[in-house]
Amino acid sequence: MTIETIQPQPIARLARELSIILIGTILLTLSAKMVVPFYPVPMSIQSLVVLSLGLFLGPVRGTFIVGVYLLEGLAGLPVFAGTPPAPSGPVYFMGPTGGFLIGFAFAAATTGWIAQKLGRFGPALRASIAVLFGTVTLYSAGLFWLSNFVGYGQKLMSAGLFPFITGDLMKAAIAVVLYAIFHNRRSA
Repeated sequence: MTIETIQPQPIARLARELSIILIGTILLTLSAKMVVPFYPVPMSIQSLVVLSLGLFLGPVRGTFIVGVYLLEGLAGLPVFAGTPPAPSGPVYFMGPTGGFLIGFAFAAATTGWIAQKLGRFGPALRASIAVLFGTVTLYSAGLFWLSNFVGYGQKLMSAGLFPFITGDLMKAAIAVVLYAIFHNRRSA
């Protein structure tokens, strides 16, 4: 067998997939570190990246990238918001935001799956519905876990939902607009 008989397509495909994973995890890390001054609490842009990964890359790739990112943090790499000085690794997952981290994977999967299933609809409608359900999935996981720290009811909503909902609606709208622009340009 000579080198000419080896087909480069599988190697090129693997290199492309690894590049997508690397870029995705870098985007997630940067989005955790970038804090936008916002009232009543500062806002990261992580949910924008998570929802966009699901929209643009689909449920499998998007969720896989989020999973790799979570494994990086679990292994102790400082990829999460506030790390350092906050410790990474399993300790970070056991804190109040651990459910939101796990919710990222579910949100990417939900957003990507719904966007694929609604393929016959226009990109803006498809993305709006997918992002809505992805956001609900993210908050469901996050609030469920956070309730172990703050309890239920008004305390839970005040700690984990109300301060963040306006910013997350803005980030969801940005994801929808980017997706619609991308798909409208592709079809033109």
